[in-house]
Amino acid sequence: MDNPYNEQGKTKAEQLEPGMQVEATEGDLGEADVSKPKIERIERDQNGEIEKVIVKKGVLFAKEIEIPAERFQEIKQNSHGPDTLVIKASEQEIDNLKPAGPVEQINQVDNEGVGQNKGKANRLLDEVSQNVPTESGLRKLELQNNAGSAASPTPDEQNPSGQADVKIKPSNMLKLLGPGFLAGMAGNDASAVTAYSVTGAKTGYGQLWLMLISTPLYQASQYACSRIGRITQKGLAEILRENYGAWTAWGASLILIIANIALIAADLVAVGSAIELLTGLSWGWFVLPVALVLWYITVYQNFEAIKKIFLILSLVFVTYLVTAVLSKPDWGQVLSNTFIPKLDFSFAAISSAVALLGATISPYNLFWQVQGEKEEKRPGSTKQQLRIASWDIGSGVISGNLIAYAIIVCTSATLFAHHQDINTAADAAKSLEPLLGAFAKYLFAFGLIGAGLIAIPILLASTSYAVAGSIGWPTGLSKKPWQSEGFYIILTIALVVGIGVALTGLDPIQLMFWANVLNGVLAPVLVILLILVGNNIKIMTKEFRLSRLNTLALIITAVIMIVATSLLFFGLLTGQTN
Repeated sequence: MDNPYNEQGKTKAEQLEPGMQVEATEGDLGEADVSKPKIERIERDQNGEIEKVIVKKGVLFAKEIEIPAERFQEIKQNSHGPDTLVIKASEQEIDNLKPAGPVEQINQVDNEGVGQNKGKANRLLDEVSQNVPTESGLRKLELQNNAGSAASPTPDEQNPSGQADVKIKPSNMLKLLGPGFLAGMAGNDASAVTAYSVTGAKTGYGQLWLMLISTPLYQASQYACSRIGRITQKGLAEILRENYGAWTAWGASLILIIANIALIAADLVAVGSAIELLTGLSWGWFVLPVALVLWYITVYQNFEAIKKIFLILSLVFVTYLVTAVLSKPDWGQVLSNTFIPKLDFSFAAISSAVALLGATISPYNLFWQVQGEKEEKRPGSTKQQLRIASWDIGSGVISGNLIAYAIIVCTSATLFAHHQDINTAADAAKSLEPLLGAFAKYLFAFGLIGAGLIAIPILLASTSYAVAGSIGWPTGLSKKPWQSEGFYIILTIALVVGIGVALTGLDPIQLMFWANVLNGVLAPVLVILLILVGNNIKIMTKEFRLSRLNTLALIITAVIMIVATSLLFFGLLTGQTN
């Protein structure tokens, strides 16, 4: 490094002035962000020599950093604007640039002794909460990746395809759970549970066959996302922008924005409705406080401290598996409607079908799966990593869809059989009464709260990943707000708009139901884009592009969803809404 105090250094130092942009050779000042780091002021010692500069980064999420003069490297001349000060900071000095919290070592698959002093149930919860990338889990994965390398390596750099597979013990399979498991389980967010409940109450067992065929189609969609994220090591919006142009990326992002805003609003209403069940106060009073708390946690705090609580609360919906038996459904009808499709072209049936498909194969899960797999560390060769990803996704898809199936069976046996509609959260909770009796509404409320509080940060983050990736801004939950201000501003705007939609006075149950109908309308466009990306050898290489079977399953998925959407719009245009 040049001596900043020689004659040439003094000349350069005198060129410093407030407003000059700053770049770092190490660390991250967020130079590629919407706001640029700039010199706020210059401080001198008693002799008039420049002692340090105060650099300010950010507007809404502003941060000031002290850079001592000995870290000045050079001043880059810029004919089109202010010159740029290039700095090199020590590790200690750039500590403020690092994400909050210590960088944890990546858990090894053969690591035994984790939680030896804990009970089995608690250890199981620990491992699940540590390994599935909720909003905070993905933040931790980003931290680990950023700590290991300044740039994400390609899969072959991480694990050359010729490398021998790693032997994995059956006892360690739980540690391989990742974005696939979460995507499958998070698909049963608060609004999706409501959509499944409405489907059962409105159409009975008539659409159980859709749950059967949607399971392999959901697996195919999520696996395609996983494969794309693993091979490219990029987010979906970034891939589309780089290979198909900004308009394509923005088109896909707009789909996600519209769908996610609807779901954010629906989940805020769902959490508010659940609190209403517990307190008796109107759900509208709770939307804004819940939103503010979740915004603060997502932007400024590590979600790890309370994630276990939310995971436990969301597991309430597992009780539907037991209730499905105790509600004494007509098993002959259940099996018949599961394996023999019975087409119903009434508007109620079509809208329920689109909502069911939208709650299962949702835009945010597709974007989230690509991002999650990009960050997930998996053992072995690239091919083994993809096999593990398939198992991970399959575990989530089967678990999530099994619960959704049980919800439809319960509501069909209890509500549809007695000609009861779902108009409030309390009505939806009645389907659990065969198992829980008077406690049904309370447990249902806790489940809605847990599912909603996990889903909303994911919806916010996936929206921001898509928009920031389309623009070319840096993305990542591991970045501090001032480092990736654009990312967090988008996240904030999405929440504000979601609050506005939630408080428009729409019927809560209808809002939750139609949010998933909107998902079903928009998702097939993204499935078509997955087909294009996954089969593009310039993106995926010939060896790792999607298989013919995977591609065929995606085509079938798109066709089914497009046909269902077309029938929905036909019903709307012809006035068949009753």
